[in-house]
Amino acid sequence: MKTYWISPADSSNPLNTFAGLAPTFTLFVNENGATVIPPGITESPAASGVYRFTYGATLAVFGQVDWGAGAPSSSRYTRVVLDPIQAVDERVGGIVNNNDSIGSTSVDPTTVIGFLKRSLEFWEGNATFEKSTGTWLIYDRGGTNVIRTKQLSNNATAATKT
Repeated sequence: MKTYWISPADSSNPLNTFAGLAPTFTLFVNENGATVIPPGITESPAASGVYRFTYGATLAVFGQVDWGAGAPSSSRYTRVVLDPIQAVDERVGGIVNNNDSIGSTSVDPTTVIGFLKRSLEFWEGNATFEKSTGTWLIYDRGGTNVIRTKQLSNNATAATKT
């Protein structure tokens, strides 16, 4: 989840702040055009005229905020665009937040370090192929835990895996 900060802007005086509004999304759609449930918007800190919402975008999202009757008519609506690439910030940030370490056994599988560690286990692990069953077993680095199994088959023209 990522926190986004927004505030209404007064085109006649950009220094004006609008505290105490109750903004809501009047439109919140993803890149496929599907309406998605919008998050709530809260003023934080209180009486500051600064508002925020939290959302975890997996697809690009377009939203329109209605600030309500308390905002000037020329600034009543604000448009926002959320890009799923921002999720990368969360994953990279997880390196620090979760204290992940290549040398430790404690990693969050959704972070960059967690992914790298799983990849390293795969590449440094052992594999065996059982000819009688056509099973390819991929083990972790220690050679005790099976981390992936593939079924191989052979025909007159090619070998395939499933």
